Amino acid sequence: GNGAAAGEGEGEGVLLCSTALNTARFVGRYLRLVREVEPVAVEATRGLVGLVQLYVLTVFNVFWTGPPPGSAGFEEHDPGMPASLRQALLALHTSTHAGAAEQHEPLTDSAAELQADLARAAASVSLERLRAPLESQEMFALPQTIVAMESLQLLAELLRSHLLPAAEASAPAAAPRVRALVEQVGPITVQIYRGVARGMLDLEPIVAAIRSRSWAPREIGTQHSPYVDQLVQHVQQLAGSLSQLGVPVAAYRTLVGEAIGAICEHLVDGYAGVKKASDEGRAQMSLDVKTLQAALRKLLPEMAPSMAHVEDYLRALYLPPQELLAWARAHPQYSVRHRTALVALNGVSSGLKKREQQDLLDSLAKQDG
Repeated sequence: GNGAAAGEGEGEGVLLCSTALNTARFVGRYLRLVREVEPVAVEATRGLVGLVQLYVLTVFNVFWTGPPPGSAGFEEHDPGMPASLRQALLALHTSTHAGAAEQHEPLTDSAAELQADLARAAASVSLERLRAPLESQEMFALPQTIVAMESLQLLAELLRSHLLPAAEASAPAAAPRVRALVEQVGPITVQIYRGVARGMLDLEPIVAAIRSRSWAPREIGTQHSPYVDQLVQHVQQLAGSLSQLGVPVAAYRTLVGEAIGAICEHLVDGYAGVKKASDEGRAQMSLDVKTLQAALRKLLPEMAPSMAHVEDYLRALYLPPQELLAWARAHPQYSVRHRTALVALNGVSSGLKKREQQDLLDSLAKQDG
């Protein structure tokens, strides 16, 4: 789509769906033209592939909550993004925004001109203008995001069945770019849904509640903590909103799954901020997580949500300090801060001297380096 079209029609979701449909029609017409003008088929197909790449990258950038690929901060934003997707998006940025000299293969003069035209078109795209209509939408523009992502996936299937065979026949050098593009649309969709699901949950108050309460009781509790009910309510509200919108099953499961993943990460973040915990306090944490998992499985019987990310971390709270290095090596998914917190908490509980704690922290730092 373009900025001029942003304010037209009944809503941005419908507009984006229309844009995807128009893109598919354009690809079809262009491919028919390529077949009729065989002498320029190679360059024409390459040019078409570049335009489609730019379209997919623009859709990602409009709905992505972080810095766009190629800008400062993109490589650090959201450590949960798969490394393969991050590299694919950076490659997509280079393919659409960089000049001929920065491409990974030598270009003919005509191909270099096409690349320059594509880079100029990419530079003219105003993400601020495209994003502006979404900023006033409720629920982090969830309905518009779902239409955009479902449309993108449909377009990817059309590209797989039509553009890819045409590229393989007319411009074999461009075929890997089409194949890579189609293969990344699924991960792109998940990444966008991840951002929306996390944006809809206000979990910081719960993290603060976990950190501020006492985890050093002298007796084992029999009731779960109040924050568990708050978390269940968050997921219940999200699931209800998605059901009311009539979200496709695959999108529903991805969104709810990402929301539960965010809850698990925030719980670990909260527990990592605890300065002192008795064995009874650790048992209370385990009770809370088990209660939360049981409630979510009752709420979402078709998904059987896993709390393994939190459970593994809580199990580490019982480890003697000398076993933490091996545990950290086996669990690289936890941040340095989270692993460091284990050293501090377990060290205090086991009577580790400050010098011994520091030696263990230094060993952890070397392991990460």
